[in-house]
Amino acid sequence: MDGILLSKLRLSEPLPTGRPSRTTDTVMQPIPVFILGSGRSGTTITSSLLNRFPRIHIAKETGYIGLCVPLLKTMDVRASFESLIKETNAWLESEQWEKRASEEGFREFCTRYDISGPAAWIHYVWQLESPVPWHELEYVGDNTPLYVMAIPALLEFFPNARFIHMMRDPRDIVCSISKMKFGAEDLVAAALEWHTYVGCWLMAERIVSVEHRTEVRYEDLCVEPLATLTRLAEFLGRNQAEAVAALESHTTAGKVEATGFGAVAGLSHHTRLAEPLSPARVGRFRKELTAEQIRSIEEIAQYGMYAWGYQPEKFHQHPLMRGNRLYLLRVMLRDTARRVVRRLRGK
Repeated sequence: MDGILLSKLRLSEPLPTGRPSRTTDTVMQPIPVFILGSGRSGTTITSSLLNRFPRIHIAKETGYIGLCVPLLKTMDVRASFESLIKETNAWLESEQWEKRASEEGFREFCTRYDISGPAAWIHYVWQLESPVPWHELEYVGDNTPLYVMAIPALLEFFPNARFIHMMRDPRDIVCSISKMKFGAEDLVAAALEWHTYVGCWLMAERIVSVEHRTEVRYEDLCVEPLATLTRLAEFLGRNQAEAVAALESHTTAGKVEATGFGAVAGLSHHTRLAEPLSPARVGRFRKELTAEQIRSIEEIAQYGMYAWGYQPEKFHQHPLMRGNRLYLLRVMLRDTARRVVRRLRGK
């Protein structure tokens, strides 16, 4: 964009005929929604359910925002903008997006809606595969779990953002995530990562206003889906009737194509995305982990467990309480070595 500062793009060309408007002067931007937490905590199923509500579009994971904050803030520099396009598209490809971002598409988006800067880029990406035009959406966002570590930056770009924090028993998360290609190989390392994500959210609660955040336990979604989804609906200004309709659509149709997660449902770790919610999804660790493995997870994660009502078998001494830093060092070295071997094997 020779001679044009992207972050200050304010094109004066008239918008297309029939430009939608929620006010007399301007199109109101959809409110950003971030569904985040730990991997395997229910962010994807929650997004799929919310996409069954009218005027809500929760896109598939993006992943680039937290890593591209410097590029977003300097996108008026040509080299930064080109790098931003490249980094964004690399993430879209890895997260099963069919469409890609482009300079031409972004220019057209900014021109039509008279918006600019980092927030405009993020909005542009979100709407790439939205079945509903951007101007008709009330809420838009995505479900990248690890954006829980980028909340200060997200607030800088979107002061009015809504945050839905998904929580799940760490023993079930560790049990699940250690089998995924993106997860820690060592159970203790996975527990350490879970506790880090929990800590990020607890600290972010100090800077996110209470009316802009909510928490959902995956177990509640499985055991009491209507009550839990109704509470989520009310958080976004919706009602129980819409929650009932969304659940019926999920249960009877059993399809995720219409929610934008069709490609994601084909991945090995999302094969249950179209299945009805059920209490059977809760407590898998009891069958799949040994008592010693459960103890090692609880030893690391028990403080977060207590915070969210998950009861450990007993109170454990954390390795740092015993001054056993060598144990944690061995855990991380072992996990790193196993990850390297897995990558070399192409898994």
